[in-house]
Amino acid sequence: MKLGMSSASFYGRLETEEAAEYLLSFPIETCEIFLETFSEYTAAFGSCVRERLGHLPCASVHPKGTQFEGDLFAASARQRQDALHLFDGVCAAGEALGASYYVFHGPGMIRRRITPAQIQRLKPVMHDMQQCAEAHGMEVLWENVSWCAASLPEHIREIRDLLPDMHFVLDTKQAFQSGTDPYAILDAMGDALRHVHVLDYAPTGELFLPGRGIVDWRALMCTLEKRGYQGAVILEPYSAMTTDETRVHESLRVLRDAMENRT
Repeated sequence: MKLGMSSASFYGRLETEEAAEYLLSFPIETCEIFLETFSEYTAAFGSCVRERLGHLPCASVHPKGTQFEGDLFAASARQRQDALHLFDGVCAAGEALGASYYVFHGPGMIRRRITPAQIQRLKPVMHDMQQCAEAHGMEVLWENVSWCAASLPEHIREIRDLLPDMHFVLDTKQAFQSGTDPYAILDAMGDALRHVHVLDYAPTGELFLPGRGIVDWRALMCTLEKRGYQGAVILEPYSAMTTDETRVHESLRVLRDAMENRT
């Protein structure tokens, strides 16, 4: 496993390329780049960020999906085509960054709860997305997200039935915010897990940097190892949690210790 961090950790405080360069000051082996807006969805911007990253590899890209991901499944063909064009731009940026994965939230639940089986055009759209991503040397991974269609273990199993080749991102904080156990999400993803986002939390509902909540990180790393997981473990805090750099370094040490001393 490789320890990494997302540039989303500094969203709103640093521009994407600045956040990428700032990541170099942390003891990590890989990263995820959060692309924040439409002008960043280009190969040229991806190349700019790649240069700022220096020696640090980029495992994945994660766009601000609310800008277009829901439109990929819209009733209007033109709307879907425009959304796919934006998606292709993100993948072009990802290719320039050397990323392997596109982290996908899927349609959000704005007015009502929606499950994967209720998403119109799910199979053909996901097929088009995967083909587009593959043309850029990437793969689409579906993430469990509390306010989107894949929020619970049964939703993950539903996706696996509908899309047997789909692979996934486990997000520990999103599992908690969905009111479910991250291990239940992990069990549902099974051998289709390819990427992991981590953040700590408390029973009161608060989110914390790792080491300040209740998550047993050593147990999680041990479980991942037993399942043969060899991918990235990405620290993905919200920006307000990273204003104290000392605490960020402490959280990374907690994760590193858990990785190196898992039993």
